Amino acid sequence: MEYLITALIVLFATVLLVVEVMLIPGFGFTGILGLLSMIGAISYSFFLIGNIAGWITLLVACAICVGIFLWALYGKSLDKVALKRNIDSTVKEDEIKKFAVGDRGVTRTRLALIGEAEINGNIVEVKSESGLVDEGEPIEVVRLSEDTVFVRTIK
Repeated sequence: MEYLITALIVLFATVLLVVEVMLIPGFGFTGILGLLSMIGAISYSFFLIGNIAGWITLLVACAICVGIFLWALYGKSLDKVALKRNIDSTVKEDEIKKFAVGDRGVTRTRLALIGEAEINGNIVEVKSESGLVDEGEPIEVVRLSEDTVFVRTIK
């Protein structure tokens, strides 16, 4: 009877761990309950059945945990939630050529180092060299790089 109880607890723990890995990602309630159930099954078999059964249960539990880990890592089960697209967009060089050092504009969003501004009638993403800049503040272009317009506030 003790063997059946141990097997059922290990099976329960395995189901909880699989649910945690496949259905509810993260380390939440089901994962903690699954790990505690696995530890409980191992403790139960060590203390109530004997050392040999405890070691066998420990080896089986380790094999199950490694199997679940490998299944999640190499299996096709995570393809449903995996990111499959690569980001290959870049800032067009023509966009940067519209601006020159000394051009002035107004911020459209708050610049928490990066935000949007309207310069020469064009809306562009800019980077602040003078720290945080509130929305609607006058700015000036101080430097241009390949893909970034650097601005500072006008006092």
